[in-house]
Amino acid sequence: MRGDRQVQRARRAQGARRARLQKRRQQRNQRYGRFIGLTALGSLIPGTGLIAAGKRRLGTTVLVILVALMILGLAVVVLIPPTELASYGGDRQMMLIVGTALAAGAVAWLLIALGTHRSLEPDGLPTGKRLAGALVVIVSASVVVAPMAVGSRYAFTQRELVGNISSSGASNTTPEVDTSDPWADKPRLNVLFLGGDAGEGRSGLRPDTQILASIDTHTGATTMISLPRNLQNFPFPEGTPLAAAYPNGFSGGGDAGEWMLNAVYANVPRDHPEVFEGVGDPGADATKWAVEGALGIDVDYFIMVDLAGFEAVVDALGGITVNVPRDIPWGNKSLPDGTCTEANGYIQQGDNQHLDGFQALWFARSRCGSDDYERMERQRCVMNAIVAKVDPATLLSQYQSLASAAGDIITSDVPADLFPALIELMVKVRTQPLESLTLDNEFFGSMGTTSADPDYDALHARVQEILTAPDDAATPDPGETGTPGDTTEATGQNADDAASDGSGAAIEHASDDADAEAEQPAEEPTEGATDEPAADEPVDAGSVC
Repeated sequence: MRGDRQVQRARRAQGARRARLQKRRQQRNQRYGRFIGLTALGSLIPGTGLIAAGKRRLGTTVLVILVALMILGLAVVVLIPPTELASYGGDRQMMLIVGTALAAGAVAWLLIALGTHRSLEPDGLPTGKRLAGALVVIVSASVVVAPMAVGSRYAFTQRELVGNISSSGASNTTPEVDTSDPWADKPRLNVLFLGGDAGEGRSGLRPDTQILASIDTHTGATTMISLPRNLQNFPFPEGTPLAAAYPNGFSGGGDAGEWMLNAVYANVPRDHPEVFEGVGDPGADATKWAVEGALGIDVDYFIMVDLAGFEAVVDALGGITVNVPRDIPWGNKSLPDGTCTEANGYIQQGDNQHLDGFQALWFARSRCGSDDYERMERQRCVMNAIVAKVDPATLLSQYQSLASAAGDIITSDVPADLFPALIELMVKVRTQPLESLTLDNEFFGSMGTTSADPDYDALHARVQEILTAPDDAATPDPGETGTPGDTTEATGQNADDAASDGSGAAIEHASDDADAEAEQPAEEPTEGATDEPAADEPVDAGSVC
């Protein structure tokens, strides 16, 4: 009997010990779960975990600072217009401040999360649970810290990009502007886009692509004027050193190819180095003066794109989409007799064709079977497609590769402190349709001249008329636009005929390119094709591309 009582007491004591151990285990689990939860919360919302750990004053201070910064950020987004916010991307000083602030914020956030973890961690935790707690800190904090770190990197990259592509030297042609209000006395901003390739087989750099973008600084409405590279006999603006050096316009003896618009970049600085002493890009300065003389309008800035690296930009964008008017050959060369070597392949004709960087470059530059004017049309197609592709989502996802590619291939004489205003203006440009004007055979024919010997007074008057026309008058009726007619392979006979009629459309110089060619005038539209708009009126490039 006595033994039974002892057994019962032992069993009750053992049960009590198991109950106490179970209770302690549950309390430890509850404490650990609370620790994990508060650690995650403190990593996501700095200050809350410190308050829970008993460090109320420190935690409250951190939380108040966080709320104040969030209110400040919200006020900036709400009160500052989006275009002005976008313009900060061109302010190198602002990008330095933003990049530094984001980097410092990310470090501070991570340190507070680690401090919260240490303050909340119960004593005596086994190694596995301590590591699990640290993992919670890393995962929770990274939700905020990683975007801040990426933002900091983007800010520093943007600052470097602006520095790389902005003016790197003196210039004879850039205007003096008040950067606080640069467009106050400038109703139109004229920017010359040059596309050149100084690669193997070329005699110096010759920008075969020259497109002037004339931008209404109030609305952002833009007219793109494509100049043929074989334009000749243009005057230089009065009062410039080159007007005195070439009193009869840019002309001379010898090979006619050395007196075309695309020859100015290399030849004028070579022949008149004294004019360009200390200038960062003498060829661009000379070309700006040449375009001013040809069109009769001021050219404010240039932007040069090295076409050899152009495909990297298109690839960074994920490719572009264009309408391909005919099968475009790639991998071949045009020969001096007007024939072409065999193509490696073709970019297939069709609407909404997706092109990668390699294909886009050939689509823009391919010469075989076309003349300069069709090629100019294709180049505008590519430019419009790039503008259409540069949306915020693409910029965010591909920014690093885009910035790297752009920094390597783009140069300009735009001052660094003008980039904020220029970016703000570009936001307006994206909301407007791009109109285009091609100075082709039909354009000059409508004035009774040719690109080899234009009437520059008439050209100046016509360009002024177009640029100052009301927006609704400058835009052609969509029903009047058509597609360019097909072109055929150039032949030596066609080239000779074109040269003999003085049009200048077929003039080409072998040193201009390893694949120099004799070109033919644009063919008449094929039978049944829709009527094209008047040659001297802007064309909505979207209707062509």
